[in-house]
Amino acid sequence: GAEQLIPDYDLFDTGGYVYTQKSYNKITISGGARYDTRNLDSKDLLEGTGIKGTAFKKTFSNFSGSIGLAAQATKQLNLKLNIARGFRAPSIPELASNGAHEGTTRYEYGDNNLKSETSLQFDAGAEFSTEHVSLNLSAFYNSFSNFIFYKKLQNAAGADSLVNADGEDLTAFKFGQSKAVLSGIEANIDIHPHPLDWLHFENTFSYTRGKFSEAIDGSKNIPFIPAARLISELRCNFNRFSKGIANFYAKIELDNTFKQSNIFTAYNTETATPGYSLLNAGIGADIVSGKGNTIFSLHFSGNNLTDAAYQNHLSRLKYAAQNLATGRIGVFNMGRNFSIRLNIPIVYRLKQ
Repeated sequence: GAEQLIPDYDLFDTGGYVYTQKSYNKITISGGARYDTRNLDSKDLLEGTGIKGTAFKKTFSNFSGSIGLAAQATKQLNLKLNIARGFRAPSIPELASNGAHEGTTRYEYGDNNLKSETSLQFDAGAEFSTEHVSLNLSAFYNSFSNFIFYKKLQNAAGADSLVNADGEDLTAFKFGQSKAVLSGIEANIDIHPHPLDWLHFENTFSYTRGKFSEAIDGSKNIPFIPAARLISELRCNFNRFSKGIANFYAKIELDNTFKQSNIFTAYNTETATPGYSLLNAGIGADIVSGKGNTIFSLHFSGNNLTDAAYQNHLSRLKYAAQNLATGRIGVFNMGRNFSIRLNIPIVYRLKQ
């Protein structure tokens, strides 16, 4: 509480919307429109008795809306299509930061000249389900105006700009904006062969790509885009495992995150992140009474069972200083860990 990263401020948001939906046989059409306005009154950002950020007032207003269609093409196949216009006003950290952000080990500067983000998105999906297999596939394309991001600052010599905060040199970052495109796909397949309805083998794949319309310092890649990921889970479920045990499950999961090399290299803002695989497992059930009421639920899980050393590409702590105990640069994610969870339902009945 001794230092301020952002100023004190007053914020007032208001908005209104309309929505409608209509079905024609096996086709459903829905749509809506919304108008929002944000009034922001930012005070002076203080440092002791000095001012390091002057007060300002801003108003952001815009329309957003969408129209979508869902169709049941066959008994097993559903199709979806949607077009939407989005709007997001800049947040107070993006507008007015000026200080050390201890949670990310960097010094952040806002820009109170930022404009609202607007976007036009197209997305489509298909769901196919049979007695043995369920398949979902979706994709999106999102074109942004004034996409807000942050980048490293450089000094006159072309090296990282450093700010000394309480005796520690922190790398300086500043928020900016540019035209950009985000696109991606997600696919899921769940194999549950009949008559082994209790057995599920589920695979989920996701991929996101982000690019600026024009290169920034030679780089078109948007910073901090998640890497491609494939999660494979083998799971068994038994609604009635025994007389006193219900909703029993046991699962084993392999979480594969691929290498992220599509990075924002401008001003040395980002570095590539190696891929990694995590082995997870879990087991749990409800303990029930003779009348079928749940007495308590017990769940036990273990994550990263192989104790893999890894860093998530979205972790800002990846860029922290060297750990002198391990010799590694930055903070790594959690190693092998176990957790146990006990849920006890408490039911109150009030007499009439």
